[in-house]
Amino acid sequence: MENKIKRDSALINLVSEFECKFEQGEVGYVDEKVFLQLLEYYEDEYLFDKALEVVDYAIAQYKYRSEFYIIKARLLLSKTKVKDCLALLEIAENIAPFEREISIIRARAHAINKDFTAAHNILDDLKLGATKSDSVDILIAESFIYEHMKDYNAMYDALSNAVLIDTKNEEAMERIWISAELSRRYEDSVQLHLTIIDKDPYNYQAWYNLGHGYNCIWEYEKAIDALEYSFIINPEFESGYLDCADTCLQIRNYEKALEIYIEANNKFGPNNELMVNIAHCYIYLNRIGIAKQWLLKAIKLDGFNDEAYFLLGECYSRDQVWYNAINAYHKAIDLEDRREEYYLGLAKAYLAVEDYNKATVNFQMATQTGPEDTLYWKEYICFLIKMGLHEEAIQVLDEAEDHTYGPDLLYCRAVTEYFLKNKVDCLELLEEALMEDYDQHTLIFEIAPELKLDKEINSMIKYFAD
Repeated sequence: MENKIKRDSALINLVSEFECKFEQGEVGYVDEKVFLQLLEYYEDEYLFDKALEVVDYAIAQYKYRSEFYIIKARLLLSKTKVKDCLALLEIAENIAPFEREISIIRARAHAINKDFTAAHNILDDLKLGATKSDSVDILIAESFIYEHMKDYNAMYDALSNAVLIDTKNEEAMERIWISAELSRRYEDSVQLHLTIIDKDPYNYQAWYNLGHGYNCIWEYEKAIDALEYSFIINPEFESGYLDCADTCLQIRNYEKALEIYIEANNKFGPNNELMVNIAHCYIYLNRIGIAKQWLLKAIKLDGFNDEAYFLLGECYSRDQVWYNAINAYHKAIDLEDRREEYYLGLAKAYLAVEDYNKATVNFQMATQTGPEDTLYWKEYICFLIKMGLHEEAIQVLDEAEDHTYGPDLLYCRAVTEYFLKNKVDCLELLEEALMEDYDQHTLIFEIAPELKLDKEINSMIKYFAD
């Protein structure tokens, strides 16, 4: 592993040196091996535009090297420039007529053009006399065709065969999980990756894929263990850290999620998103002061992260520092105005400082931005009830019914009818709500504590409790 780290460092230095010369227009002669290293780096980092610039330099210096035409064709295909890709493949084929990758890229190009017959015919020709290594590349190309055909089961089968032949093929190992998700063959994926691990126990990508498989069949503890193995085996595998921590967060194991996020931030950071995730964990653990420190660090690193400002608003709200909270929520909304939870936070902050007009506006914005979620309607209606605006609450409840439905809204309507002196309607609605979701009945007492004294209401609740 030490050698790998050193090699990566050397590559980064090489890239930095090249980019410095590139910006200054001092590139000059570059060894073809250096070009290949640079291009591999840019492709791995999905910097396709940069890679295209570099490959053009390479072609200018090495006009008769087919590798660079093939790489450029592959890059153009990644940008779905099929016509340009096919034209370059013709040039490459004239230079190296028996180069197998030319046919594979051409098959993929035909697949993008939905000429599936032509794509399959090309691969069928390649299968004649194919070596073991050739077979893997052909199967990966077939999976690409099936993906464009939306035949996800066939895509999965092709990739399953590929990884069983070569467990260390990175492209096949990456794509097999994509195919498992598209085909929803999660159980199959789990068994496949267990088989791979039996043959190759230190295959970090297999452990990573296994973790995702377990996650999708709700075996979260096994998922966490598998994902953790992926980055224990390969400490440079950032996705393993992040997905493991995310899964910990999913099952509310905040301590472990926090530990992994901090480890990842120390290793790969400083990283704005990781800092926000760390803050999120501290909020869940009710360590608000530390959460604020991490959020302020994140904002200093990147002042355009809307979630950082939102969570900072949540922290200030927890501390009841309302005007700081209002300021933070506003900054979050300025950066991203399509997040309903941001408006809800702002509405509650304005409610706390008794600015009821602005609270109303932001409750409305929350329901307009997230109309399918009953939470935002419930919060708005509860606000109206507590303000004594019962007729308005009924109007909002009617509006909510055009977008969503839930027992929480039934409870809200029952309370509203109670205050409107429609006791019969209130009890009928309460009965319906209790039948649907008894556990939410405490909502009516949160809205209107005085209902605890109503004998008929309490009698009905007791009946459903028994």
